[in-house]
Amino acid sequence: MTTTEQHGAGVRRISLGWIALLTGLLPVVVIHACYLTASLSGHIPLCIPYLTGCTSISATGRYGISYFVFKAGMLPAAVLLAFYWLLNREWLLTLGDRDGGTTRWMVRLGLTAAAFLVLYVVFLGSKGEFYALMRRYGVTVYFSFNYLAQLLLVARLRELAGQGVTTLPGWLVSTKLWLLLGLLAMGLVSIPVQHFVPEGFRSENVLEWNFALLTAVYYLLTWVAWRRTGFAARFATGSAY
Repeated sequence: MTTTEQHGAGVRRISLGWIALLTGLLPVVVIHACYLTASLSGHIPLCIPYLTGCTSISATGRYGISYFVFKAGMLPAAVLLAFYWLLNREWLLTLGDRDGGTTRWMVRLGLTAAAFLVLYVVFLGSKGEFYALMRRYGVTVYFSFNYLAQLLLVARLRELAGQGVTTLPGWLVSTKLWLLLGLLAMGLVSIPVQHFVPEGFRSENVLEWNFALLTAVYYLLTWVAWRRTGFAARFATGSAY
């Protein structure tokens, strides 16, 4: 389905898949743009952070021009994330789901994650213990609450598939689940790495970069799912009488 389609007189459908697509791609583009800018300016090492962990994601947005690029890109990304979770509720309802507690909690967790992403981005680059505390809370709540929202979305999709309500291909939902299990494993591995591995910050950085990339893949899978099901906004005009 194209982004915009005309269906009869006065009716227009606009595909919403681009929101899921941008939710996944925008943070990746921003982070890599900041990394290249900061590394080429000499503020951080030039390497392949996914393999060597020479720098953290946060460090890419602390210096020079990258400081402004990071904020200018990640704040809209947080807004997109909020819309993404609101639209996931509407998508589930169009698939035949009930507006139950699981779906409502998914939205609450997703919106909270978006809010704490804003908190993290705003305080990134600020100095002082209070600002460091806000950054730690921001990024921790963002990743953990967003992960829980992702998990609840998969739970609802699996429930709908079991009821035969949705026609989504099984591989799509299974891939989302396996992706979440991989993210959980990475999160658990990071705990001993922080405390017991020599120069553990490098391994922690590697986990952080790959965790963020796999999180982006989850949004791209949602984009595929929305397109497969024809999820779109419908605008219509007509007589009120």
